[in-house]
Amino acid sequence: MSTEISVSYAQNVTFTIDTQAERKAISPLIYGFNAYADYSGRAGWDAHGGRANLESLNLTSRRMGGNNMTSYNWENGVSNSGADWCHSSNAGVSYSSGAGNPSQTAGLAYYAPGAAIKSFHDQSLALNTFSLLQLPAAGKLPKNIVNMNPPGNCNGWPLWQDAPGASNADASRWLTIVNDKPASAGTLSLAPNLNDNVVYIDEELNFIIKKYGKSSAAKGLKGYELDNEPDLWHLWPSQFGNGTHERLYPQLSTVADVVQKNLDLATTIKRVDPSAKTFGPAVSGYLGLFSLWSVWDGAQARQPADWGQYNVEPYISKNTGDRYRYNGMTFANVYLDKMRQASTAAGKRLLDAFSFHYYPQASYDQATRVQASRSLWDAQYVEPTWITQPGYGFTDGRGIALLPKLQKSVADFYPGTKLAVTEYDFGGRDDVTGAVAQADALGAFGKQGVYLANYFGNVEGYIGAAFKLFRNYDGNKSVFPEVSVKAVSTNNGNGTVYAAVSASDPNTLHIIAINRLATPITASVQIKNPVLFNYVQAWGVDASGPQVTARNVQATITQNNFSTSLPGYSVMHYVLKP
Repeated sequence: MSTEISVSYAQNVTFTIDTQAERKAISPLIYGFNAYADYSGRAGWDAHGGRANLESLNLTSRRMGGNNMTSYNWENGVSNSGADWCHSSNAGVSYSSGAGNPSQTAGLAYYAPGAAIKSFHDQSLALNTFSLLQLPAAGKLPKNIVNMNPPGNCNGWPLWQDAPGASNADASRWLTIVNDKPASAGTLSLAPNLNDNVVYIDEELNFIIKKYGKSSAAKGLKGYELDNEPDLWHLWPSQFGNGTHERLYPQLSTVADVVQKNLDLATTIKRVDPSAKTFGPAVSGYLGLFSLWSVWDGAQARQPADWGQYNVEPYISKNTGDRYRYNGMTFANVYLDKMRQASTAAGKRLLDAFSFHYYPQASYDQATRVQASRSLWDAQYVEPTWITQPGYGFTDGRGIALLPKLQKSVADFYPGTKLAVTEYDFGGRDDVTGAVAQADALGAFGKQGVYLANYFGNVEGYIGAAFKLFRNYDGNKSVFPEVSVKAVSTNNGNGTVYAAVSASDPNTLHIIAINRLATPITASVQIKNPVLFNYVQAWGVDASGPQVTARNVQATITQNNFSTSLPGYSVMHYVLKP
């Protein structure tokens, strides 16, 4: 009897909501995705459900970014996949963005200048989404690609190479990035010189502005990311490889070089389009935030050559002596501070949003996935990974609490900078636990004040369902509103709650309730609100299928309290009205 009572109690949870407390705006741009993700057709315009599917998701932001975009040559559409695709120079970016097939008869002009960018942004305009375009900073871009009858293959797929026997190490295959075109090279042109061995970034920006206007214009491209995952450009060779782009960036990356390249690119962007938003440095995950890169080569730890001069105060603890103040994310502090110093010297803000990527390090089994997203926000959750392993020198048994810790970094080193998660994925597109983790991430992004977030993958199946619960829960594009309010759970390991109201409809309350357990739980919902509610509707998703469906709520609201049952592994969206 006592065992049964204990189990029953463990599967109950209380959600407490106060609509007048902890009110903060939810950025609309957190409901975004990556429009291009390497070669797999994730642009989604004519594949994976097509345009109609994307329109039904009612998403708000799109990023054109990734490893291939580090090497995207806007002049002729060539990109290089780095270690992801056997260092092949190819047309992956252009083809997957919907720019069509490369020309085989036009010399080096495989695509019209900026064809992939145009395709990407035209789709964003059709979907009414914010465009975030990644620009290259690492230093080199590929000059040429493709013949369709190459020697060899990569992981069983044909290689798109330029000439038989050519090596990516050949200097003749690479062009130099120059941010600002000198007067001696002529004026900015919409028909760039394909034979000058350089690619000008301000010329690329000029192409975009001539086509769409500046970022302040109605059709303008709004934001630019300062390249991608510089922590993986080139690092010390180890059992984990030596980075993504060792051919176009042959030296081991250093903190000083990455920061300077980001600053130089940001300065050009702000000169050409002052109102455009800049995002950087887009590091690949926790280790990038920790030290830019750090590896164990089997004998000793290796870090960037100049890491010693940055792994010091105030970046470690802001001179507090608390080495867990930022949970070891020292490079984030260095980057923010250097951007602040340069912005002060320039007399204008050079960085609008600190961007990073987040992929969970724990295994992807159901029980782990449903908890993994708590590392974004919950200091009480200690994930079972190398990051929290005691004695490893990272959090040493503490929860990561990634977003609150980075908000503290921003407050200490560059106040006013926004946070952006420009790649993330908790997995589970074909498993209900994917909806649980995805919904929790979206709720956390809103509650924790993230400015922009872009899921990296196909927004389909249970991932699509999680987005719809926030952006189109009833099929009429009704949304989770824009003002987050206080919502607390007595046991976040069992269930988590998010709540919001709209300034235009303050007497309607929206609640996202998440059950992380495989079995049903009973949630007692206790609401503090100036107006009494007496009407509730609900929509949800659970293991029965990846569709959001209306639910019959067997609940009576009494003095703004009610009790409801949440199916195992489920997410529910409740709408309460007077």
